[in-house]
This record gives sequence, C-alpha cells and structure tokens, in this order.
Amino acid sequence: MIFLYLAIPAGTLILWFLSREYELLPGMEENGISREVLKISLFIFNKLFKNKMSFAGEKVRGYLKTLNDKRDIERVETEYYIRKISIVILMALAGSFLSILMYFSQGSSAKLIQGKELQRSDSGDGEYTVQLIANDETGKELGKYGVVVKERIYTKEETDELFEKASKEMEREILLENESLDRVESDLHLPEKMDEYPFIISWKVDNYELIHYDGKIEKDLIPKEGEVVTLTAVYKYGDYSYSQVLYANLVPRMLSPGEQLYESLRLLIKERDEQSVNDENLELPTEVQGEVISWSEHVEDNSFMILVITLIGGAASYVLRDKELKKGIENRSMQMLSDYPQLVSQLALYLGAGMTMRNIFERLGSNYAKKRSKGAPQRFVYEELLRTVREMAAGVPEAVAYENFGLRCQNREYTRLSTLLSQNLRKGNSEMLKILQEESKKAFEERMDRVRKLGEEAGTRLLLPMILMLVIVMIIIMIPAYLSF
Repeated sequence: MIFLYLAIPAGTLILWFLSREYELLPGMEENGISREVLKISLFIFNKLFKNKMSFAGEKVRGYLKTLNDKRDIERVETEYYIRKISIVILMALAGSFLSILMYFSQGSSAKLIQGKELQRSDSGDGEYTVQLIANDETGKELGKYGVVVKERIYTKEETDELFEKASKEMEREILLENESLDRVESDLHLPEKMDEYPFIISWKVDNYELIHYDGKIEKDLIPKEGEVVTLTAVYKYGDYSYSQVLYANLVPRMLSPGEQLYESLRLLIKERDEQSVNDENLELPTEVQGEVISWSEHVEDNSFMILVITLIGGAASYVLRDKELKKGIENRSMQMLSDYPQLVSQLALYLGAGMTMRNIFERLGSNYAKKRSKGAPQRFVYEELLRTVREMAAGVPEAVAYENFGLRCQNREYTRLSTLLSQNLRKGNSEMLKILQEESKKAFEERMDRVRKLGEEAGTRLLLPMILMLVIVMIIIMIPAYLSF
C-alpha cells in the first residue's frame, strides 16, 4: 500500500524534472512551490490538452471570451487550465502525504512492548481494548483477538454481586440460538437488565471453567457426555433480592483444529490477565499446543481512504471550476441587465444636450476609466463600451461598432439598443431622443418587474426553512405535553 502512496509524489517529481525549462505566462508571478506546480501544470496542459478541445472545452473558451479581452484569449485560456490542473496536483499530493503519515502512525504501537507484553493503565484510568494478531513461528496468522486489558489494581476490593430480580421470561431470554436448556450447544445470553423491568441482574455459575459470567461457553472443555451447570440469577430492586436457579445441560460441539487452537489461546490470555492483575504488564502467551506464537497489533488502516477522498476532491474541483466560470457568465448578465436602465438614461441625457452618439460613448468610457483608476468596481457593460470606443478609434465603422457592442453584451435589451443606434446613423437624430426616452422608461419598468420577480423567488426559498421552524416549534410544544400525561 505504501508504494501506491509514494507513486503520486514520485510521478510529480518526474514531471517537475521534465518541466524545469518551461516558463510561465506573463502576469503569473507566483514563487516557490506554487510556481513549480504551475510549471508542471503547464507541461501537462501542453502535452495532453492543448489543441485537443472537446465540446465542453469550446464552451469554456466561449465563456472566457465573454469575460476577457479577446486579444489575449489564448493566454487567458492557458492560464485558466493550468490553474485548474494545479489544484488537482496539490490535492493529490496532500492526500498522498496525509495517507503516508496515517499509514506510519497507525503502524506504530505504544501498547505492545517487545511483542509479548501489554502495558496496563494506571489505577483509575480504566481498562482498554487492543486488537492483536497471533502468528505462529512461520508467520502464519492464527487469528485476531480483541484483548481487554484491565487497569492495574494496587488494592483489591470486594464488590456487591447482588442484583435485582428478573421476570419469568428469563428461561426464554437466555437461550439465544439454543432450543432449550436441556441441550445447550452455543453461548447463552446472561443479561444484566431486561426491558420493561426495573431489575439489575447478576449471575453466579458453579463451574466458571465451562461457562463465563457473560454466558460465553468454553466449548473445547465440555466433556463428551456433557455436563449440567447451575446458573443462579440474583435480581435486586431496592432492599429486595430474589434468586432464580436454572440448569443448563452443556453438550460439546465438534471443533476444527483451528477453532480449538483459537479457543485455547483466548482462554490462556484470559487466565494470564486474571493472574497478573497486580502487575504493570500483561505477558502474552508465546506457545500454545506446541505452536510458537508471535504477536503484532491489529490497527485499522484508513490511509487509503484519505488518498481516495482527496483524489475525488481534486477531480471535483477541476469540474467545478467550469461551473464557477458559467456562474460568472450568469452574474455578468445580471449585472448588465441591472445597468441597462441607467445607461439608456445617460444616452438620452447627453443626446438631449446636443452631443453626438460617438461623443457620448467616448464621454461615458472616459468617465468609467477614471473611476476604475480610483478603485471603483468593474462594470461589464462599460467594459464593452470601452471596447466599442477603441474599435471606432481603430477605424471600425460606427454602425459596425454598435452592432458588435450588442453582440458582445449577449442580452436582448442591448441587441435592441445597438439596433436603434445603427438606425440612428441612417435616419439622423431627429427622433432618436424620443426613442431613447421611451426606451429608458421601458427599461426601468422591466427592471422593476425583475426586482419583483426576485423578491417572489426569495420568498419561495424561505418557505422550506419556515416549514422546518414550524415543525421544530410544534415538537417543542408537543413533547412536554405528551410526557406530562
């Protein structure tokens, strides 16, 4: 398993060696490990992804074109993908290193001393359970044992063994898989408490070599002719105690050699635990039935699960980056719809002041650029407006620039506006002011409708939490009322 965990760091090291000569794109100023991971990501992108765009890749390219300057789209697309790949690499490395640490931390044991002793807890710390694996001298696994190591006792004290009386159902309760007490082949159930009864139950057995206080039977010690064992159940409730005597006819069950060895070893561990309860350590048996036993601690190894989870997380983050990009497109569209009424109102205002539409675009673009230089937030519609101004300054016909403006905005309202602006060039400004004023009024009405719709959607989303709160309130009220009866 450890080789699998080391495969990812080793593969990353090989990729780092192959990508040392690569240079990051301009504008990527990361240093240290982040820079090396990005160079590895660039190497992977060039070898596996570049010029191999799927349908999903074309959609991502379209989103990036919408959100960024088309002149730098190749650089933006490359940076987007290598940053996605770098997240996967970092998560895979983190999962690998965590898995390695967990593997080694779980592999070490502070409880098993020199492979044959278990250290006891100090008095008052309580007992603990350790999972052990028994192996013979050839290394063959003989079985797994859950060994309960009691706490170290410095002064031995007697405890009360009187418990409260049980019901007449006890004869059926203790049978488990046995048909009756006249023939008992498997373990019995000796409960300390029974449902619907207020009794505390303790058990006395006249032969603890054959049956333990918890009902577990030493099957390999039962004589062939069977043996009757007396079980005394002591039931106590307050100052009253009662006894019930049951007779269990224990009959042997044929065990395989492996089962006999397992049971003998388990019994030997139990006997040594009871005999050495005052010692600091519990010495484990090293030989049973002529077999040499060696011990190793059984530890749950969850390191592989850590690696799987981080790899899945890395793959999920790679996919979710595209969803975040799509969410950015949706946010862009919502922002542009929100800014549309104000933009149309400004166009109408400046047009009424006698300015030409081209000068209006230049004025709005200049004002927006000044605000951005002072730290104002980005507004997508004015970014597109600035692109339109640059196109016209570069010699693109004004009508074509307005049409491109509407296409880039990708909204029905802006397409309508670009059509009006193009028609204005052909028909003149005589009716344009009136048309823009009407468009401004219509845009504000549509904005109010959208706000109203968003409010209704918010109310719908709050419906489920309100229902949950109502259910909680009803539970708080009804449970005390029910318990009071």
